Amino acid sequence: MEWKPSQPLLECGLKFDFPPVGAGEGQVRLTDAALELMPEHGRTLTYSYRDIAQVQAQDYQVILNVQGGELRLFHLGRLYSDFVRILIFQRNELILTDLLMQEKVRRAGIAAVCTKLVDGQAIELNNCELRLCDTALLIIPEYAEPIRLPLSYITGVTEEGHSLTIKSEAGDYRLRKMGREFIPFSELLSQAMNELMAKAQGLLRELAPAAGANVIQLAASLMREGRAAKRGELDKIDPIIWKSLELQLDSAGIKQEYEFLSSATSSKQQCIGFKRELVAQAGTEYIWFLIPIPERNLIAMEASSGPDSGRATYFFTIAPRSAFTKLKPQDLAGQVDSLLTEINRCMLAINFRREPIYLAEERLLQPKYQKYWQAVNRIPELQMLRERFAGRVFHREPEQWQQDVKDLLKFNLTTADDKKVWVKSDLDTPEEISEETENGG
Repeated sequence: MEWKPSQPLLECGLKFDFPPVGAGEGQVRLTDAALELMPEHGRTLTYSYRDIAQVQAQDYQVILNVQGGELRLFHLGRLYSDFVRILIFQRNELILTDLLMQEKVRRAGIAAVCTKLVDGQAIELNNCELRLCDTALLIIPEYAEPIRLPLSYITGVTEEGHSLTIKSEAGDYRLRKMGREFIPFSELLSQAMNELMAKAQGLLRELAPAAGANVIQLAASLMREGRAAKRGELDKIDPIIWKSLELQLDSAGIKQEYEFLSSATSSKQQCIGFKRELVAQAGTEYIWFLIPIPERNLIAMEASSGPDSGRATYFFTIAPRSAFTKLKPQDLAGQVDSLLTEINRCMLAINFRREPIYLAEERLLQPKYQKYWQAVNRIPELQMLRERFAGRVFHREPEQWQQDVKDLLKFNLTTADDKKVWVKSDLDTPEEISEETENGG
């Protein structure tokens, strides 16, 4: 790979304070790749934007959380505002990449003023850039980290004068001062949401051709953008939907696994979801299921893009192992319901990638996996799944898979340490099969 020099964006004098090296004066330079601090009498300190865990800018100071502690920058003079704006912009662009937001951008560069609405309180995010993607709205503040709002989370949009209020499962936002972009943006947002729903209805109609139009519309509202819907909720609409989805499990080569795991529990909270045109495999259909096994304090997850794709079954603990035996049935049922929702949200947030779930902390620091570091640190649902990850079972032979599942189920009940993960042997580590192999690549 040809080396390319970094491009300088801004440079100015300053004072700094950093515990490992002390206080001093010098120059700071922002490039397209990193922040470079050059003390008057000392060695240069370089931090890629990925190295900066947090940025705080207030009272004409910038505090950066980096390895070694807090790096405090001050006395930047008249370039303070430009410095903060460029620093946050460069870091946000990297965050957008690292948060696995690899999807087509329909419209970018829409200026707006944004307010987050929380429990009746208004939190001003001030000037923002809006980017509308195929499945999400990106809100990128000038002085804060970017927000990804999946279109499937949006429950309502209302226009009041020249402001747009978006209600969603991930929070409510008010957008205003868009000028001439207000009407075009509102129309584009509506169009993207309608297309997402039409896409879910179209695929569901292919999977369940015997279902009526009203049934398809109601079921698609539960399964948009790949969400796994509960059997009970789909059966209330029409049992034909669930039966059709079970047939698709057979076509995808995971029907036997589904039946075996279902036989291990009396729970009827199974979930099935589908998605088309993932980044990794454009044009393919992707089907997955979730099966709670509350008797063993586990939820199983399996996904497939076809019978020839490499696969593994993932398991997550429902409750902390030390607290499991003390839980009342109704409390356990509530935790199952909550975890099913969180797994759905997490899989949508990480575009159905599985590596960020199971990779050990030390492996995330390797250059190969740095793209996941931001996702792990910034997606609460992903953090929760990593904490609850109990192990995964690879598919080689049906008999081997079934025995390994039995071993994992037993392991989870006999192990008290929440940090322990089931591993078949010393040679069969969670990193043995790559994500590309699992996805059939």
